[in-house]
Amino acid sequence: MEQLDLWSGKSRVSFAHEKTRLIPFAKKGWYKHPPYCSYAGKSFKLERNLKMLGVILDDRLNGLPHIEYTGEKMLRILNRLTIAKHKRGLSGKVLKVLYKRALERILVYAAPAWWRGTVNQKNRLSSIQRKVLLAITGAFRTTSTVALQVASGIEPIDLVCDLDSAWYDIKKNHADLTLYGTRVEGSKMEVAESAPTHPSTWTTVQWDKCITNSDLTIFTDGSKIEGQVGAAFCITSETDSQEHLFRLSDHCSVFQAEAVAIQEAIKWRKKHRPQSICHIHTDSLSVLLALQNHKISHHLIHRIRSHLDGNINLHWVKAHIGIEGNEAADRAAKEAATKDMVDVPLGIPQNSIKRQLKDLLVSEWQQRWDKTSENGRVTHGIFPQVKRSRCLFNSFDVQLVTNHGLCPQYLRRFNLRSCSCRCGEDERDDLHHYVFSCPLLGHLRRRIRPGDQILKVLSHPLLREEMRLILRTVFLNERNLFQEL
Repeated sequence: MEQLDLWSGKSRVSFAHEKTRLIPFAKKGWYKHPPYCSYAGKSFKLERNLKMLGVILDDRLNGLPHIEYTGEKMLRILNRLTIAKHKRGLSGKVLKVLYKRALERILVYAAPAWWRGTVNQKNRLSSIQRKVLLAITGAFRTTSTVALQVASGIEPIDLVCDLDSAWYDIKKNHADLTLYGTRVEGSKMEVAESAPTHPSTWTTVQWDKCITNSDLTIFTDGSKIEGQVGAAFCITSETDSQEHLFRLSDHCSVFQAEAVAIQEAIKWRKKHRPQSICHIHTDSLSVLLALQNHKISHHLIHRIRSHLDGNINLHWVKAHIGIEGNEAADRAAKEAATKDMVDVPLGIPQNSIKRQLKDLLVSEWQQRWDKTSENGRVTHGIFPQVKRSRCLFNSFDVQLVTNHGLCPQYLRRFNLRSCSCRCGEDERDDLHHYVFSCPLLGHLRRRIRPGDQILKVLSHPLLREEMRLILRTVFLNERNLFQEL
């Protein structure tokens, strides 16, 4: 504090005492009686929690106050969304999109700063996410969280925090790490290059869809076959025809291969025919569009853009339509991928690292789903594989999949009522009994057969509508279908 006082005096900077707060951090645990601290004869006001850049810092550094803060913020938004219509609010399909694009981002905001993966953090985040899952699916509140996640196609929120923290560590520190037992080579990731140039110095890259035959015509292509990557360019001129092949690292993408082919073609022209007008043809529309986008920070794009001049013309050609030069470049690129030695070593693309992290997340989610011994076993029998593309947002569909719905078996299980089905033909008296076999609802069952699989019913539009009609009838006529024991 003395040094701060000296510095403020020299720099002529004053601190407003009423805006200054003190939060103590201990090496282990927390201060039950924090130390006294003062400045300019005035003591600081002690705070156990302090908000900084949207993150709630607590004196125990366990992240729980921040989770509570973001959870309350997210639930306020969710409450508005669920009263947007006369029934359940917005449809579950729309809610899922809003959750993935907005609400989830609120929950995992600045996760690398506070996420530690403790049991308390996981439990509190899971309880917050559960409210969203119930709103999306319209399921009964007794439905397990793991079953809701699989039915809605939404990953467990703690796995998303793991992914965000891992990606931050890789992107900022370029560090290797182990996630769920798998090594991720972050140190080999491709480093993006910034281009701090003034917009007035930008040059527009032009290209067209014409095939031009001139004194120097070049066709480029990139290929990835059986995990091996190659790039090549073919030169056709009045005096000579050449092929140049380059093997890339196996972790490279096709985009990198296409960009390398164009870059090497430009370098060859600059070295051997610098005064010639050159026409470069490529079937990679993504590279051409990236060259026109000055926000792209890919180092290969920067290098290509820096080597372009007025005598180099770019053309896009459609692939595999019989253009001789393009077909020759395609064959050369495939041949380059089979070379023994790597000619152009490049880093792992950022998209490949992200894809690996997402694949690890899904794999860990799948292992959890398979290892769960108690909750969601009925749902596991129907959906053994987890999928992010799945989304059951109709309440009757979810009731059938989870077997949590209005039926005697459910009422007995949770000690709500002691009753059974009036037909007396099935002791289980669950939802599957009413959908597939109950004779009291036989007049509604025209397409569904007792041997049909639940997945078949859900995937067939007519069977699905018939199932919903049956469960809706059970809901509206429980007095006529249920009898007290």
